[in-house]
Amino acid sequence: MDSYVGVFDSGVGGLAVVRELKNRLPREAIMYVADSRFFPYGTKPREQVIERATAIIEYLEQHGARIVVVACNTASSAIFPDIQQRVSVPVLGMISAGVKSAQLATRNNRVAVLSTPGTARRHGYLRAMSLLDPTVDMIELQSQELVNLVEAGTIDGRDVTDYASDVLKPVHEFGADTLVLGCTHFPFLTRLMESILGSSVKIVDPSKELAYEVGLVLEGCRLRALTGHPDRFLTTGDTGDFLDKARLFLGDYVNSVEVADI
Repeated sequence: MDSYVGVFDSGVGGLAVVRELKNRLPREAIMYVADSRFFPYGTKPREQVIERATAIIEYLEQHGARIVVVACNTASSAIFPDIQQRVSVPVLGMISAGVKSAQLATRNNRVAVLSTPGTARRHGYLRAMSLLDPTVDMIELQSQELVNLVEAGTIDGRDVTDYASDVLKPVHEFGADTLVLGCTHFPFLTRLMESILGSSVKIVDPSKELAYEVGLVLEGCRLRALTGHPDRFLTTGDTGDFLDKARLFLGDYVNSVEVADI
């Protein structure tokens, strides 16, 4: 059986994590599952998110994943630490990587995190930062609409800019010098957010730190790939729709999409 780094999200957002994984670990084959049929996770009850995330992680493990990356902040906030007791492969999530990145980036110890309603409701970032560094003050912002826009392939234009500007107003009001992108859909809006916030605010993408951590775990557990094979992209929804969206964000790198019956 071929072996993979398993990655999943509720839609296209986790492709931002795939991009960083391929940049840092180009020889590692990726198996990506988009749970498009159940998008969005951010508005779903915690129990349903746990059920879907657990099923997908088990699916990835059964299909050759040596490690699983939960490329979704909402799912990460819901399933850890319990998930590691259900599967035998290492499982890494977004939130730990996000708070580590923020702590390193902030200069005034005031950080904003922009996430889905589900992630904000569970205060995963606040709890993780209080454990890592209680001297850092954090404000939680949320926007499901921005997630929906990215999922629909809308990442520019006046309407998106105006909406993002309203969502990001509290960043300057709070005095934050760092913004954590607490949803994997948001890195596709980085340039837009930089133009809104200006150079005084550092935008942190947890995907970069997470890719680094995946490399460390693979190395430490002696799980690095010896030979490469093609990446696989799957969706629980419509394959044509997902392929169109994936190509918008990753170009022709994604050339085929399979159905994941989960």
